[in-house]
Amino acid sequence: MHSTMFRILGLFKPYRRLIYMALTLELIAIVTRLIVPRLTATVVNDVITDGKYDILTPLCIAILALTVLRSAAGYTRAMTFQKVSQQINYDIRTGLYDHLQEMPWEFYDKNRVGEIMSRMTGDMNNVRNFLCNTTFSIFTNSVCFVGSFVFMMFMSWQVTLMVLIMGPIIALTAMRFNRLIRPVFRDVREQNAVLNTRTQEDLAGMHVVKAFAREDYEQQRFEKDNRELLKKNLKASFIWSNYMPFMDLLSQLCTPITLAGGALMVYLGHMNIGELVGVTGYIWMLTNPMRQLANIINATAQAVTSAEKVFYYTDLGSTIREPQDAVSPEKFEGHVVFDHVTFSYGDHIVLKDICLEAKPGQTIAVMGATGSGKSTLITLLGRFYDIQKGSILVDGIDVRRQKLKPLRKHIGFVQQDNFLFSDTIADNIRYGKPGADMDRVKRSAHVAMADEFIEHCPQGYETVVGERGMGLSGGQKQRTGIARAVLISPSILVLDDSTSAVDMETEYEIQQELKQVLSGRTTFIIAHRISSVKNADQIIVLKNGEIAERGRHRELMDLDGIYAGMVRDQMSSAVKV
Repeated sequence: MHSTMFRILGLFKPYRRLIYMALTLELIAIVTRLIVPRLTATVVNDVITDGKYDILTPLCIAILALTVLRSAAGYTRAMTFQKVSQQINYDIRTGLYDHLQEMPWEFYDKNRVGEIMSRMTGDMNNVRNFLCNTTFSIFTNSVCFVGSFVFMMFMSWQVTLMVLIMGPIIALTAMRFNRLIRPVFRDVREQNAVLNTRTQEDLAGMHVVKAFAREDYEQQRFEKDNRELLKKNLKASFIWSNYMPFMDLLSQLCTPITLAGGALMVYLGHMNIGELVGVTGYIWMLTNPMRQLANIINATAQAVTSAEKVFYYTDLGSTIREPQDAVSPEKFEGHVVFDHVTFSYGDHIVLKDICLEAKPGQTIAVMGATGSGKSTLITLLGRFYDIQKGSILVDGIDVRRQKLKPLRKHIGFVQQDNFLFSDTIADNIRYGKPGADMDRVKRSAHVAMADEFIEHCPQGYETVVGERGMGLSGGQKQRTGIARAVLISPSILVLDDSTSAVDMETEYEIQQELKQVLSGRTTFIIAHRISSVKNADQIIVLKNGEIAERGRHRELMDLDGIYAGMVRDQMSSAVKV
């Protein structure tokens, strides 16, 4: 807990001048508040009791001036703290987002988007509230407690000690409250992340939910997670309800103790009426910090719990890093070599001893059954994962020694399920090159045979597509993805089953256009249709992560192995249709 707290407070460091200014203003406000009861005692003793009415006006003016100064200082302090806390929240959120951008695909394979979103919203807000409100409250209450204690000691040390009897009892109660409430808040934050994940997944997959009429099932799952969150929140509320009234009672008892003790001191002649009035003016400043102790512990526990989750992501370094001496090829030509490559997800070996060479301008087709490692093979090109054995060379340099961004910018990826952003079709196409002019966008769309449907959209290229490309068919999204890859003019083009949702006639037209535009560029094709791969310079057939067959279409047909069986199955299916 202590290390997390130091890290939270360390966020103030870039803004320490503003923090010092805000704390100074708050100190001024507290000092003015501490002086007022002393002046009130003077009014009672010198003006009311002794009849020195000539000093009444200066005393009233002084009290009024102190009140105005306190208000001005408090307002400026509050605005300064708000500005700093919001800026810190911005810095953390931006830093976390930038950090998440650097995380490899493996991170997103293991962490759910809804949980990450929960960290960037609810947890961030808890940290901000702590920085803005709780830290200020700790400073204010600490200074008020010490200051009022000193002033009360000068007026009547006997009454002051009577009041402080409650201090150790309140402190012990607060410590027990902290031990109980902190793990409960951690459970609440965890369950809140689970519920956010459930909500995000259900809303994103609502089309599937409705297609299979599973609304009741999803509602039950949501109800279960929501009820679990309710139980954890009620547990936190139960602990709070048990301790807060008791701590409030202990602090409230300080007032009658002060009055009773003060009355006794006046009766015995050890203090006068003015001092008793002044002491009662300090009761709130002495007891309120005790009352606020539960609130401070509550807010601190929430902030620490939330900060631990946020810091978990920021501390989680990327497993894919550039070496300090990272280089890039003098010219990206698309020469790819897989040299005895072995890759595994954990203990599960996906690719084993893969040897493959693709020379600039060649087309390499990769085929195989589902789960044979086809998609994994091509993701290794952009070093989205690191291999365990062997090496992958792009233009003569191991990808582990290359600068990541230049490497990836020269590889055009088109996946089966293309992700489109909630933006115009034109901006989705020019995503890899934001500065591309409209003519280039249209040429890329024509190559992908996407211009046909785009021109029939309500606003053409300026039509805004919905989240994840909602509003477009699967084939339209695939053609938009192909146009996006073509526009960046990559040295290596990767087509991962990218025309599976396109009819065969359109697929043929796209292939013809791609031949002209991407002539001289290396192309990797993953497909199930024989028509997509039969003209490739080399066809690789994977089985259980190993290369089972390789060669051109005619060679593999003569081999009469796995590939030939695929061809016969597809021809047989076509005849039946």
